[in-house]
Amino acid sequence: MDSMEGDEEVFPYALKCRNCGEPIKSSLPWSRCQNCSSQAEYVFDLEPRKASRLVFKNVHSMWRYSSLLPEVEKNKIVSMGEGLTPLNKASRLGRELEISELYLKDETRNPTGSFRDRAASLIVSNALMLGYKSIVCASNGNMGASLAAYSAKASLSCQVIVPRRVDEGKLAQMLIYDANIQQHGDYVDDAIEKVEAIAKETGWYQATPELNALTIEAQKTIAYELFEQMKERLDLVITPMGSGSSIYSLWKGFKELQGLGLMESLPKIIGVQAEACAPIVEAFKGNGRLKVLKNPETRALAILVKNPLMGELALESLKESGGLALAASDFEMFQAEKKLARLEGIFVEPSSASTISAAAKIVEEGLMGVGRDTVIVCLLTGSGLKAPEILEMLAKRRRTTYLRPEVTMKTRILEILEEGETHGYDLWKKLGEVVSLQAIYQHLSELEKKGLVVGRLAKERKLYCLTKKGRRILEALKELRSL
Repeated sequence: MDSMEGDEEVFPYALKCRNCGEPIKSSLPWSRCQNCSSQAEYVFDLEPRKASRLVFKNVHSMWRYSSLLPEVEKNKIVSMGEGLTPLNKASRLGRELEISELYLKDETRNPTGSFRDRAASLIVSNALMLGYKSIVCASNGNMGASLAAYSAKASLSCQVIVPRRVDEGKLAQMLIYDANIQQHGDYVDDAIEKVEAIAKETGWYQATPELNALTIEAQKTIAYELFEQMKERLDLVITPMGSGSSIYSLWKGFKELQGLGLMESLPKIIGVQAEACAPIVEAFKGNGRLKVLKNPETRALAILVKNPLMGELALESLKESGGLALAASDFEMFQAEKKLARLEGIFVEPSSASTISAAAKIVEEGLMGVGRDTVIVCLLTGSGLKAPEILEMLAKRRRTTYLRPEVTMKTRILEILEEGETHGYDLWKKLGEVVSLQAIYQHLSELEKKGLVVGRLAKERKLYCLTKKGRRILEALKELRSL
């Protein structure tokens, strides 16, 4: 918005209780209300007449919007070019999904490959300005990787508490950036409980995204960018939901633009969760009450959250915007992940691909009154390179395509033996006599040495059957084929 560039004026803000609205006396962004113990939130003094004094700086990062962010001393800003990510029109994917106006907000283009770099930049800058030397956070992957990188740049010590299941790519990032990592619990919810105790005990800066109000302020800049990039019309914005922070961040950003008189019509927000871990979706469709899940499971680890701390805020945002909460199965996410890569050349993690699944479902089921010309934006929050599980499966599948004939023959032998015990001559016949009988016995001998089959003598013939190991190997091969 070039017409708004000029001398910067920072808009005044206050740290208030998110629940009762009472002012928070402390300047620490993780402070809680003294009256009701609810978390703090930054509230800006916005009036339409002030929009004429609004300045979007000529800076290629989210700090373009520093006039609408909690103030940070200029020499304390830690930035690596986060934000101002591209908004691409998905022409090929749109044709397949029958959406003529489908756009992709590509947050994989951030420095460490996820939208969390926005929050890490603002949080680490704040920690540096307040004089902290160490920060601590609970994370199931992306935030830990982002904070580790920005802390390294700022020479701060970074402690990350992670649950048992974390994508290896994200863990590798934390390690290479020299973060101190501690594992606690099975879910990020467990890690959050642990980190609250650690922060109180040590006095370290609390950087956990669900506990630090600066997270919302940084992530709301995505809404600002969409406003500038789309200019005229924006109907639906689809985002993944874990803790609920992305939904609330977007809605807060759009409402602030409306408060400044810059946006009249606000988009509807669609939130997506994994089918087997969907507490916000269930609450949205049910009686509105969030329930803590007992043992949720999904391979989309970025949204594996059993007790979303910002779930109530997410529900409010969805309802206020006239939006919708949807669930996607792991299979649907993986299929969307592959489709997005093959049609648009963008590789995202499964949780990000959930937004593509949701877009397809909205059109197929005729939800939200969408038509071919409805402007839909899918938020892609994290890179697929951070979640290498799908890469490993695809690589194994590719390798099986080029298997040597004798290896393929061994697989076929295992498949026949799965039906029951038999001898070499019978195998040779069932395989169509495409190789010599001697070759069949050679394969059986090699399989026996590897412990995949076992033979026994019966009436002067050697009968073969699968071992437990052989069955496991065969099941793994079948799973690879199903990808």
